[in-house]
Amino acid sequence: MSGSLEMLDRTVTLAINGFSGAFTDAVMPILSNRVVWVPLYLLLFFYLWRRLGWKKALVILFTVVLSVGVIDQVTNIVKDAAQRLRPCWDIFMTDKGLNILERKGGKYGFFSAHAATCAGVTTAVIFLLHRFSDERREGLLAAIMVVWVAAVSISRVYVGKHYLGDILVGIVVGIILARILSWLVHWVITKFFSKFVD
Repeated sequence: MSGSLEMLDRTVTLAINGFSGAFTDAVMPILSNRVVWVPLYLLLFFYLWRRLGWKKALVILFTVVLSVGVIDQVTNIVKDAAQRLRPCWDIFMTDKGLNILERKGGKYGFFSAHAATCAGVTTAVIFLLHRFSDERREGLLAAIMVVWVAAVSISRVYVGKHYLGDILVGIVVGIILARILSWLVHWVITKFFSKFVD
C-alpha cells in the first residue's frame, strides 16, 4: 500500500475509532461478536424455509456454509501473505490514541474475515433467493442484511481490530467469491438436480 493511501487509511480509521462514548463503547463489541448474530441466522433460515420450502432453503444454507468456508480460508491465506498489522498491534496507531475494546488476537488483519463473510452470506442469500423465487419482494430482507454487514464492519474498526481498508477489501472479496460460488451451485442444481428443488 502506498504511503499516502496508508496514511489516509490510518486517519479515517482513527476518526471512526475516535467516536468513543459510553453507549458506543458498550454496543460496538456486541455487534462485533459473531455469537450475538446466531439468532439472526436462525431467523433467516426459518424465513427461507417458510418462503421457499425446505429443499431450496437447504440449498441456500449449503451455499452460505460453502461461501463462508472458502472466504475464511482465502482470508487466512491473504493475511499470512500480506502481514499487515492490525491497528491494535500498530505502534503508530496506539500512540495516536487508538481505542482498543477487544483483546488484540492475531497480529495480521488484511483483510477482514468478519466483513468478507458477512458480505458473502448476504450475497449468497440474495442471489439464490432471487433465482428460486418468482416474486421480487425481497427488498426489505436485502436492506436488513446490508445494514447488518455495515454494522458488523464498522464495529470492527471501532473496536480497534481493523483499518477501514481491511473492511472495504473484505466486503469486495466476500461479494465476489460468494457470487461465483452461488452461481456455480445454482448451475449445478439446475443442471443435474432440478427435481430436488421442484
